[in-house]
Amino acid sequence: MRIKADAFTQITIDDDYIIRDNKPDVLRVIYSRGDIVLEDIRVGNGNVWLTGKLLFKSLYQSDDSRNSLDSVLGEIPFQEKVVLEGATDGEEVLADVSIEDLSVGIINSRKLMVRAVLNIDVKSMDETMDYIAEPYPEGRNYQQKTHEILLLEQVANVQDVLRVQKELLLPNSRTNIGSILFYQVDFRNQDHRLEEDRLKIQMDAQVMVLYRSESTGDYECYETMVPIAGDIEIPGAVSGECFWAKIMPLEIAIESREDYDGEARMFGLTLALSVAAQIYREEEKQMLVDAYSLEKELVIHRKPIVIQQLLMKNLSKVRLLEQVSLNANQERILQMCSCSGSITVDRVQKEEEGVKIEGILTVEALYNTSEDTSVYAHNSSQIPFEQYIEIDGVTENTDVWTDAQIEQLQVNLLDSSEYEIKAVLQICIMAIDNREMENIVELEELPLDMEALTRQPGMIGCVKKDGEDLWDIAKKYHTKESDILEIGEKVLVVKQVH
Repeated sequence: MRIKADAFTQITIDDDYIIRDNKPDVLRVIYSRGDIVLEDIRVGNGNVWLTGKLLFKSLYQSDDSRNSLDSVLGEIPFQEKVVLEGATDGEEVLADVSIEDLSVGIINSRKLMVRAVLNIDVKSMDETMDYIAEPYPEGRNYQQKTHEILLLEQVANVQDVLRVQKELLLPNSRTNIGSILFYQVDFRNQDHRLEEDRLKIQMDAQVMVLYRSESTGDYECYETMVPIAGDIEIPGAVSGECFWAKIMPLEIAIESREDYDGEARMFGLTLALSVAAQIYREEEKQMLVDAYSLEKELVIHRKPIVIQQLLMKNLSKVRLLEQVSLNANQERILQMCSCSGSITVDRVQKEEEGVKIEGILTVEALYNTSEDTSVYAHNSSQIPFEQYIEIDGVTENTDVWTDAQIEQLQVNLLDSSEYEIKAVLQICIMAIDNREMENIVELEELPLDMEALTRQPGMIGCVKKDGEDLWDIAKKYHTKESDILEIGEKVLVVKQVH
């Protein structure tokens, strides 16, 4: 499986959202989050059609006398055509759609303006099958030259969904749940391991829920870390084999539930995670690269083929430290409620001895304010990062796969207008080289030219050239390696005629 073609494009989604009648009027939007659900991919005639929807949720402050909080949850469908040269119907296509920027503004008290910039990365995969020329078995009177090569073969390609259900019980210090206003779920510490016939997935879900208390009507922000684990069946998978896995959220939902005493003290977490995994297997082969015979004239027919070889699969870590100051017109911080992050990889550049990755970590901070007119406020900051990863043998023909995730994210409050961000990013990278080689497809036997052979001297002395071995000399002078006398760089050759 090779990357046949790839394309990158950006699209803008711009739409209005009407607030439902049972929701209060909007005074200001505090915080918005978005997710992409890709529903369908169709390929044909050099084009890829992507169908999906942008899911967004916004926390806002209403214009009533109490400055109460509420939220909206909406979706905007989209369909986009991406030109992908050579893409044909039925071909496998990998698509990655991410949100680079999302803004939700106010048109009037009953209407919001939703605008998003989406990054679309599309790759078409080319499946080919070739035969490698192997040495003839013993008994064939051929003098053969072989090379040992390490081949990479894709043995499985899996698309599946991992579904997770969790119940989160509030600690005793928290009041009962009246209504859920806003929530977000981010993933940390992703770990994928291949075992016998399965892919094991482990990660942590950072869950934040902002809810209204049932008894007091006050707002409470609850944050916790939830371990997530699951298996995806992959028949024939073997522990230790090379694999590539990418996990994306399809559905995230949180609802209020009653505990065993019938009180609303639990959150029900429902996750549906899309899992795409490719399994690779390395195999050593003896490849026939040349041959001759002392009895026949061999005409060798060759054709170029492309073989894949794994250059590297590794996990690199990036540590970031950034101090953020609020603008003068922003509400001061009383207490941090939660922080979330997302990574955008802007550039993957292949260089002479490695790959340079450039991107941006966006950190969203939701906090309590010290002002009476606004209970909560939000600040967004962007931290650029750059990571160079050494890869021996990388060329323009090397396929490079990258997946950047957040391992740790922490926000420390310094004072009412400043906070510090500490983050650890993990970048998984896999480099597969597409190496073109000349492969023997046929050996044609012809009678020996005895007249030309008899004109050659029966014995000759020569000096080995750079890159020349005894096998090359034996072929040139129609003999066997065993009949060559080697003295340092000088050799004595005795011609053989059968």
